[in-house]
Amino acid sequence: MRTVGRRVQAGFTLIETILVVVLLGTMMAGMTSLFVESSRRSHEPYIRQKAIAIADAFMDEIIHKSWDDNTPLGGGCVDTGSGGCPGGPVAAGLAIDEASRIDFDDIDDYNGIRNQTPPRDSADNSMATYDGYVVSVYVDQTGSWNSVPSADNKRIRIDVTSPTQETVTLTAYRVNE
Repeated sequence: MRTVGRRVQAGFTLIETILVVVLLGTMMAGMTSLFVESSRRSHEPYIRQKAIAIADAFMDEIIHKSWDDNTPLGGGCVDTGSGGCPGGPVAAGLAIDEASRIDFDDIDDYNGIRNQTPPRDSADNSMATYDGYVVSVYVDQTGSWNSVPSADNKRIRIDVTSPTQETVTLTAYRVNE
């Protein structure tokens, strides 16, 4: 006796194959657009890091200068009239005295740096590798800070704007001591 068996089919139908191809194509298109977008913006952290490095270099330079033109040699406080340092030399207040960055000897001297592009280093040389970055420095006495009278503290603010127009700001306070 002979049995006639049915032939078992294996594989995918044409419709199943087309569906898989369409789904894979859609997923690949979405992933490609995400990849292109992330590649397009991948330089931004590098540009931001360069702006932070510029601001940090300026702050490091400024914060290590004398508090005022009248600060005694070797350091010490200046008499501002607040009673915090009686008998010391009288403070000159906020001023820009030195004309060249090489001669800057106190933090007030940096107050006139505005929209400097490209930034200049401590020897007053142009930092050509940072072309497109803009630096501004502000030194002011804005009021009491941490219970230190206004006359005895100075706020230093450095703004660095990158070529992508993102601004990085560093702020520090120096106290008359």
